[in-house]
This record gives sequence, structure tokens and C-alpha cells, in this order.
Amino acid sequence: MGPKTSATPIERVFGAMTLQETLSTDDYHPRPGYGKVGKVIRVEANMFQARFKNQGTTVQHYDIEINPVVKATNQKKPKTLLWAVWKQLCEEATGPFKAALDAAAFDTVKNIYTPNKIPLENGRKEVIVSLKEDGKDAEDDKRRFKVQIQHAQEIDLDTIMDFCKKNKQTEAAKEIMLVAIQAMNVLFRQRANDQFKAVGAQGRRYFGTANSVPLPNGGVVYSGFMQSFRWTESGYPAMQLDTAYSAFLRPGRLDEVIMDVLGMGGGGGGRGRGGFDRGGPRGGRGGPGGPPGGGAPQSLDPRSIKRLNDVLRMAKFTVTHRKTSRVFTMRGLTVQAAADLKFLLTGRDGAQDRMVSIVDYYKEMYNVQVTKPRLPCVAYGQRNYVPLEFVRLEEFNSIPMMRLTADQTAEMIKVAAKPPPQRAQMIRDWRQTLDYSNLPKVRAWGVEVNANMMQLNARVLQPPAVQYGAGKSQRPNFGSWNLRDTKFCKAGKPLKSWSVLSYDDRADPQMIQGFVGKLVQVLRKSNCPVENERPAIVSHNPNAGGPFGGIKAGLQDAARAAYMQSKANPQMILILLPRKELPLYQEIKRCAAQDLKLPLVTQCLQTQKCRPDNRGLEQYLGNVSMKIHSKMGGLTHVVPVSSALDKTTMMVGADVTHPPPRGGPIPPSIAVTVSAIDGENAQFVPSIRLQEGRVEIISDLAGMMKTHIELFQKNTGSKPAKIIMFRDGVSEGQYGHCAEIEFNAMLQAARDIDPKYRPKITFVVCAKRHNMRFFGLNQGDLDRTGNLPAGTVVDTTITHPFAFDFFLQAHAGLQGTARPTHYIVVKDEIGFDADKMQGLCNALCYSYARATRSVSIVPVAYYADIIATKCRDLVYNDDSSDGGAGSVSDMASGRKETQAFDSLALKKRIEDATEYNSVAWYM
Repeated sequence: MGPKTSATPIERVFGAMTLQETLSTDDYHPRPGYGKVGKVIRVEANMFQARFKNQGTTVQHYDIEINPVVKATNQKKPKTLLWAVWKQLCEEATGPFKAALDAAAFDTVKNIYTPNKIPLENGRKEVIVSLKEDGKDAEDDKRRFKVQIQHAQEIDLDTIMDFCKKNKQTEAAKEIMLVAIQAMNVLFRQRANDQFKAVGAQGRRYFGTANSVPLPNGGVVYSGFMQSFRWTESGYPAMQLDTAYSAFLRPGRLDEVIMDVLGMGGGGGGRGRGGFDRGGPRGGRGGPGGPPGGGAPQSLDPRSIKRLNDVLRMAKFTVTHRKTSRVFTMRGLTVQAAADLKFLLTGRDGAQDRMVSIVDYYKEMYNVQVTKPRLPCVAYGQRNYVPLEFVRLEEFNSIPMMRLTADQTAEMIKVAAKPPPQRAQMIRDWRQTLDYSNLPKVRAWGVEVNANMMQLNARVLQPPAVQYGAGKSQRPNFGSWNLRDTKFCKAGKPLKSWSVLSYDDRADPQMIQGFVGKLVQVLRKSNCPVENERPAIVSHNPNAGGPFGGIKAGLQDAARAAYMQSKANPQMILILLPRKELPLYQEIKRCAAQDLKLPLVTQCLQTQKCRPDNRGLEQYLGNVSMKIHSKMGGLTHVVPVSSALDKTTMMVGADVTHPPPRGGPIPPSIAVTVSAIDGENAQFVPSIRLQEGRVEIISDLAGMMKTHIELFQKNTGSKPAKIIMFRDGVSEGQYGHCAEIEFNAMLQAARDIDPKYRPKITFVVCAKRHNMRFFGLNQGDLDRTGNLPAGTVVDTTITHPFAFDFFLQAHAGLQGTARPTHYIVVKDEIGFDADKMQGLCNALCYSYARATRSVSIVPVAYYADIIATKCRDLVYNDDSSDGGAGSVSDMASGRKETQAFDSLALKKRIEDATEYNSVAWYM
């Protein structure tokens, strides 16, 4: 191992940068020109143009180190602590040092930016800062910190303007420009850090507790804003500003909050708009008030503890049994009850060591009585435990999106989905509230931010003709069309071996048979052949023997019934569910894919929608028929794109999904690629791998692509001459790095097949996790929801100064404000111009197999996302994970090992089951 080297100034700040702060001209294919096709309309974007009052403005970049005077082993330095030290430092500074800090911006890690020079002695400045606790000066060295400051570099802010004006820059100037963008973002976060709560790793989203809305199951929605200073190609940088909503655990006594999380609470005071003090006597500082139904539980079973740990792990809390303002981080709940949890208490003054329970310890040490001794304790720190009733959850404990219940998700959508006019006005309101140009630090830097959104041209592309069977085609209107009097484009395998499994004891056989008869009629009419029109009907209790205990037996009986009728392996099981219940649905899908001898294709339906009195039955049958047709290997419709793709082109979509946050070893991530197997780019087959957890790059892409190319060759007779990759699931800041590695992996796959084989490759990143929004300026250009029409594309003004990128809203906004997809062409060996690439992406969005409307992202990438999501239930199944209640002790060490896994586990189970994987089982 070579000697350690200190980081350069540029390296010190790169770790905190986001996409718009790290994207350089060398990472992307240069823009070939601008699109011209389509009707031009005027829109505004949630971007506020910025400029510098004076040319030649510079700021100084300093490196700051904050360390406790008395260092402890493995002592953490959270950003909240470093920010508190920084504020205390600014308060105590005097003279020129104070003048420099008054205009300075601190990134809460280790960088300071200021237009005024900090006076240094021998190249550095050292200060001791004492943090006050409970309003008093620190009594010991544990709350005293040594602050060391040294100069890193001078930053020329004009480099930002040069980049926005598309002036060529030297490599050194580009590095300075990247740091300048970071410095500007840090500047604008200073006031926000004081007035709001920053949430998320990138520090761009801020929330407050005003206008909070309660959620079911112990949640609450806080609203706020997202801001990001970024370059544009308009000649000036801009501040991007958007509304933000996020779900959190409601603050309050933990023994009361867990009742709501487990669905044991008695409801509260409804949707008060002033915070959590209007809902009843137990509202405290928040949450739906009112008395809980039936009183707090006296004990919790292991399943409940497991569920609570999934939501509560890493939550911030304070304690109520002693006076302290310190905030602690929860590792999880203990398996044992407080009365059963014992430890060896060291004797004092000559007394012997003795075993003592948590209940007795709190009585002896703090003179408090644990009134619920059969409840578990909260574990925190290394080996610290506190009974639930002495724990108070802090505000802003995020609920991960993947942990939201169905009811929470539905309510969250209602709160966050604002129509375009309302969202635009809320953005303007935030711009007025934040009042950037009147902030003292911003004025000291000489920065001005326009009060109005940027206005620009967009273009509306025409929808393609959607082709069905018998030579019939439809022209979509507002992004949608209907199936009336149409036949599917291409028939799949005849539906012969199938059965119906009812998990609903209220669904009588006569009703089921009547529905099956109607379904068979629709399938046959739509060009989906059915040989067995009276499949066997089997009924089962899904909870026989315990929660979900009867699911596997039901699937086995249904598969057996299908086989006995047809003497062939079952092609599909039609399943009736009593209600829309996500956990039940997920367990059925998991069991069908994983627990049987062979994976089994299923189609789940809600019984209430199958009843003859359902007024939407005809439409429901049509939607179900599209899914079944795809699962039989059929093709519902096609969209001609021959002008952009020929039969030698293979289209690929890719996505990586990562494990949920939890303690202990990190579970694997799931990598999925989906590739066309025919020259029409209409039928697709996936490849799936497990890989090291939280790794963005697809580790075995070469092997996966080799399989795709060989299958394409098997079906068409020749290897693809051109390959287009649509890559989803890449986080901001990783686009160029990911594309470079994965592009080379694709080339390696080609060489592995034949050293002389070299296809042309175009690599396109599809980004949905961004905050760009567009609002129409003319009422006549909008659809009935107030959104821009399907097919709206923007590739000027707010886009990258050099890169080949554009924003495309290919779908109609049904709820809230439509979000466009950001397409970035990273590599382009095929040679697309702007109109051809934009037209291709727009047309492809109408080819999604199971819908009669365009979707927001090219379907091949959408399929990869769907498959990755479905595989989550196989890989991160609660019962098989290490994140349960018994893992609290493992979390004390803070280990970050990777969980052991077989990278080919899903390949062996799904991909190698060729009959299963050759049809769209994921639809």
C-alpha cells in the first residue's frame, strides 16, 4: 500500500456534489443541434435566473476541521452538531474574522466559502468553541471543540457565466467552475439551515411543520421546498425551486405512536392545518390527538416488533425520565420485554456486581416506575436501553417510501398531487418567502435572483399511429385511445392450461363462472385464443394456519387442477382477491415465483370488480385481457418507428434497485436488463442478477448483454448491428461514470461472442428523479387537467450548455402536475439528430403493452423498473431478511458488511425457467 496523500481542494468538495454540479462537458455526447419538429408553445419553468452584479467576483474557499477537544473512540460528528459549532463560532468571532464569517457559507461538513479573506497565522487559524447545553456553558471537554481553518483556493464565479455562455474552458477553469456551483448552493442553504429542516443526503430539500397533514398508521406529511443552483444554456445560471412533500413519523410519546403504526389507535382529531396541537388533548406538539382506542398495548409479539423496527430504526428521539436536551438515534426495539432485559451492574463503594433488570435499574437510578414492563425497550448507542414510555420521538423522522402502507401512500398522493396552477403559485410563494436577493450573505456575494420564472419555448410532438390487428390503427388524443372494435396485433400461445383460484370466501362459484365466461369472450374477440373456456375453480383461505399460511396450498391446488384438466404445465392461474391489499398481493406473487416447483404466472383480480353489477366491467375486462394476452406471449399493439430503428437494431432497458435501509449487513441490490428478442423491438425478455448492495453500476452487464445478443441472434438469424440502451435507476452525479463502465461492458459482451463483432451503441440515461417542471402560459395549449399536452418536449434555455439532453413529457397528466422524463444521450455511435431521438422516445412511450395511453418513460426502461420492483419482494422478504427484531445487538457495532448472496439466484429461478421468462410474467 502506498503512502496516503492529502486531497486536493477540488476532491474535497466533489463528494457532496449533485448531478448539476458534477456534469462536465466531457461526460456526455455533444448536442447535435436543436429539435425543430412540433408545434411551438410558450411555457415557464420552475427556474429563476441569477446573475452576478460585478464581473470578476471571487470567493475564498477554506478547509475547516471541527473535532472534539477530547476525542472518543468511533465518535460521530453529525451535521447538526457541526452546524451548532459553526453558529457558535460565528457568534463569538470578532474583528476581521467576524466580518469574514458574517459573509461566509458553511457546507456542514468541511468547506467554507466567503468573499472576505479570513485572517490566518502561519497559514491557519485555530479556535476553541464551547457548545452550550440547556442554555449553560459546557461543564466538560466533551462539549468543547477545536476548529481549524486553512485556505484551499480562490474561486472565480465568472467561470459559471462562461460555462452558461458556452465559452470553451480549460480543464483548470472547469474544475473551478464545479467548485463555484457547489459554493453557490452552499450559500443559498445558509438561511434554510436555520429556519427549516434539511432532509435527504443531498441537502436540497427543506421542510417545516406548518400545514402538516396526519397520515394513517402513525405518519404525518410535512411540506417544504427543494432548491438547487444550477447552470443553464440561457447564458445565465438559475435557481431551481419546487415544492416538496415527505412522510414522517408523527412526533410524540413512543408508546402512543406505536399504537398508530400498528393500527391499534382510536383515531384522532382529523386533518388540522395548524400543526399537531388541534387534534385533542393528547396532540402535544403534533399528530392526530384524541384518546387512543382501548389503551396502550401491554406487550408486543415478535411480528409487531419486526414491523416497528422496519419503521423506527434510526429514528431520532429524546428521553423524558431525566433532564437533557440531547437527541439520540434509535437502533431498534429489543426482543425482550423491559422486565426480562437484564445486565450486569457494576457495584459501587465496594458493593458486589449484580444482575439487574431494566425496570429495577430505572427505579433505583432515576426513581421512575416503568408502568409497562412487558413492552420492549429502545436500544441506542453501544449498549444503552430505555423503556418505550420514556421515549419521545422527535420531528422529521422520515418514513422510507418503500415502508409506506397502502393507506399512507393513497393519502400522501392526495396531499402532494397539486394541479399545475396551484403548484406554480406555491413555487412563487416560496420564492417570495425565501427572498434570496435580500439575504445579507447573498448581497455580500453580489448575487441577484430574478423574482419571476424563466419563460421559454417548448414544442408539442404529434402522437404516432398505434397499430392493432387486421390492419386497424388508432390515432391517440391527449395521450390515450380505446380498445373498442380492435383486435390485438399478434396472437400468443392458446390459453389451454389454466384455473381460477379464489381467496375470497364471499365469491360464489356461479358469479366466478359468469365472469370467466365474459373474460373468455373478450379474449377471443381480441385475438387472444382460448382453448379451455371452462377452467377449474378452486377456493382457499389465504390465512389458513396463520397470516398468509394458506397461500402456497391454494396455488398448489390450482396448479394441480389446471394440470389435471389439460395434462400440461399450467400457463396461468387467475386469482380473485377479497380487496385491494398490497401485502396479500405481494405474498401471492412471491410464493408463485419462488416457493413452487416451477415459477407460476398469475393474474390477480379484485372480486368486487368482477361482479356483473360493476358498471366499469367492460373496461375492466379490456384491461385484464391486455395483461393476459401479454402473459401468453402475445403482442397487443405496435408503434411504427422504422424511420429511427431498423430490424438490425436491438433495444435494451436497464435498472438497478437497492435494498431498504436497515441495520446489520447490507442486502444485495437487484440489477435488471430487458432486451428485444425480435427485429420489431416489440417483444422483450429480462435478465436478472443480484450484486453488491447499493452499487449503482451493473456488475455483470457483460454476461447479461451476451445472453441478450445471443437470443436476438437465435430469433432473427443475425446479431444486432446497433444497440440502444435506455438506462434507468442511475443517481445524480453518476451518469457519466455509469455510462462509461457499462458502455465498455457492452463492448466486452460483443467481443466475448466474436472478437470481430462490434455493434454501434447509443447509451441514453432516463432520469425521473428530478425537479424540473413546466407550466403553460396560454390556456389554449393546456389539457383539461391544466397540464401541458402529451408530447411536450424542451431542449433549449434550461438544458445543459453542451450535452445532448432534453425533457419529454410523453404522457397526459392525470393527477397533479406531470413530470417530464429527462433524457441524456451519453454515447451515440448510431448518430441520432435531435428530432429523430426525441421523436423515437415519444413514439415508444405509446407502445407500453398493458395500457391504452402513453406512459412517461420509454417502455423498455419501464419494464426493467417493474421487474426490479417485483423482485424486491423475492429478495427483501421480511421473513427471510436479517433486519428483524433480533438484529438489534448486531447494529451496535455499526458494521457495514455486505450480506452473503448468490448473484445468480434469480437467474436460476426465473431466467432459466424459459417458458416462464419467455412471456411477460411481470405485467
